[in-house]
Amino acid sequence: MRRVLTTLAVLAVAPLIVVGLLWAGQERMIFIPDRRAFATPPGWVRGTLRTEDGLDLAFLAVPPAPGAPVLLHFHGNGGNVEHRTTLGAYLNRGGYGVVLAEYRGYGGNPGRPGEEAFARDAAAYLAWTRARFPDSALVLWGESLGSGVVARLAENRDGIAALVLESPFTSVADLARGIYPFLPTDMLLRHRFETLSRLPAIRAPVLVVGSERDGVTPAGHARRVAEAARDARLEMLPGTAHPAVLNDEDGRGAQAVLAFLARRVGR
Repeated sequence: MRRVLTTLAVLAVAPLIVVGLLWAGQERMIFIPDRRAFATPPGWVRGTLRTEDGLDLAFLAVPPAPGAPVLLHFHGNGGNVEHRTTLGAYLNRGGYGVVLAEYRGYGGNPGRPGEEAFARDAAAYLAWTRARFPDSALVLWGESLGSGVVARLAENRDGIAALVLESPFTSVADLARGIYPFLPTDMLLRHRFETLSRLPAIRAPVLVVGSERDGVTPAGHARRVAEAARDARLEMLPGTAHPAVLNDEDGRGAQAVLAFLARRVGR
């Protein structure tokens, strides 16, 4: 009998332990930074800016051809900007300027990752990019988790020429609900990164690029994001690549982005 009672007690306590771990360790689950200082490849400029709360953040940039747009890129939850320089160089060969924003806590930058913290970082990068390239149309690009950063940055804001949302999710809460349907994730999450709910207040045209068999952000998220935007084009790529453009070996995703920008922003 005692063994039965012990087993029942363990079963009763186990969900509470899981809830506690999710609450305490969610930052380690959401943010997977490469904290090493990133290199500066040939052709790139290493810049530094200061956030509203006093952090000096390093990032990479390459200027546009005369009169061409600038792409302000916010990467996903893993790695750092150095892992995005090959894509950035490809876009720059098309004439576009590229600013690879690096978050606090990533790439040798000080600070701790978080949704509110990333919003402050994004505001600083937007201000820097506008000041540095005042005559260039501005395109915001959000990769995976960065799609939530970009959606928040673009909400109710003028002066944005277009958005690219690569492998977006509707929200971290929706992702968590799909992974842990038996847990009260809505109550536990401190970093929600809402994308879907912000799209109706975004006036710029949006390109959504996803993968049909993405195992990280299911394809349904990309479709719902595109449906919620005022003016959106959806490009679904075959395969499992995540992020869809960065890891697309055929290059179809990057070509779709360039075609979209040529039509909607110009070059």
